Amino acid sequence: MDFLRQSDEILSVSEFSRRFKMLVKTQVPELWLRGEISNLKTYSSGHTYFKLKDSDAIISAVLFKGYSRGVSFPLREGMKILAYGEISVYEGSGNYQIVIKAAMPDGTGDLAKRFEQLKQKLAEEGLFDKSKKRQIPTLPRNIAVITSPTGAAIRDFCRILTRRAWKGNVFILPARVQGAESAQEIVNQINYAQTSAYNFDLLVVMRGGGSLEDLWSFNEEIVARAVAGSKIPTISAVGHEIDFTLSDFSADLRAETPSAAAEYISSNFIDFSNSITRSFELVRRELMLKMQSVRSLLSKAVDVFRLNSPSVKIANNTIRIDDIQERLNVSIKRITAEKTTKLKNLKTQLNYVGVKPKMIVLQERLNACQKRLENLNVENILARGFSIVRNSSGDVITSATNLTSGEDVQMYFADGKKSATIK
Repeated sequence: MDFLRQSDEILSVSEFSRRFKMLVKTQVPELWLRGEISNLKTYSSGHTYFKLKDSDAIISAVLFKGYSRGVSFPLREGMKILAYGEISVYEGSGNYQIVIKAAMPDGTGDLAKRFEQLKQKLAEEGLFDKSKKRQIPTLPRNIAVITSPTGAAIRDFCRILTRRAWKGNVFILPARVQGAESAQEIVNQINYAQTSAYNFDLLVVMRGGGSLEDLWSFNEEIVARAVAGSKIPTISAVGHEIDFTLSDFSADLRAETPSAAAEYISSNFIDFSNSITRSFELVRRELMLKMQSVRSLLSKAVDVFRLNSPSVKIANNTIRIDDIQERLNVSIKRITAEKTTKLKNLKTQLNYVGVKPKMIVLQERLNACQKRLENLNVENILARGFSIVRNSSGDVITSATNLTSGEDVQMYFADGKKSATIK
């Protein structure tokens, strides 16, 4: 035991296994492995266990049921795959294994390489810069969603918004989300949303999970550039949590799944609604306190009112009012009688002291003036055989010296007018 120093720490096997597991967990990041499947077995629990091997080594692998949606193809014995996951240590046996979270057939390696090359190119251009990211609106009213209208993604998206009582409008801009022409369809709908009369507040590009080939439309350069160039704030919600596409990097916000995008949008609405509710409650409480204070003041005022016995003052004032009313009625009757008598006297004086004769004289003068006006009326003068002569300018001719030979004139009579030429 001489070689055992006092400072040496003695570990149990289980303690060593726990420390080793923690070391692996903290020092070995999630990674991709390429290998061939062997000893494949799926249990009734839904978990799948197999070996992943190449010509020189072998590692245990497990695909838990919860991660099975990250594998969109059936695993088969002898299949070569690319597996993504984390290294885990099973303490009971001291063995390590890879817990697979996603996988794709090994033939997709070229796509993965192309993805990294295009990602680096666009990143160097500054397409993914955080400084270019726009703020997602807190309460978007009109949302445009570019996706397949028949997919599960849009159903989950709308279901979550409805369940969380979100208020707003969702407009589905249909586009294929995989296939040869899908990338251009997505770009066309992004461009349409920019000029739409609906004035969209938010643009969501989405589809459900799948393999790298299934998601490739969202890795096309034209889609990444269209998303980055959108004037409308954009959320990219493509695939599952472990899936990353170029549209995720170029969008203003990446949501892990379409459901996560719906939760993000509705969470802002719920937070705002809760804030309004809290504010309303504060106002209600403040109003109740004010009302209680007013009630207290009114109660005190009533007590003071009662202490001053106003009923006696009211009774006395009622008597005084009745007395004043009676005197006022007598005065009104007397004054009315006096004024009526005086008015009758004035009327008599007006009728018999020269007013009426004067009115007769004025009426006769008015009649004479009216008769003179009728005699001087132009139409009446013309009817008596006279005429009016006007030159071409419309001026009335009052003297023969004002006319020249050959001049055209108009002659007006009672029944019409005639043209004439001076000779």
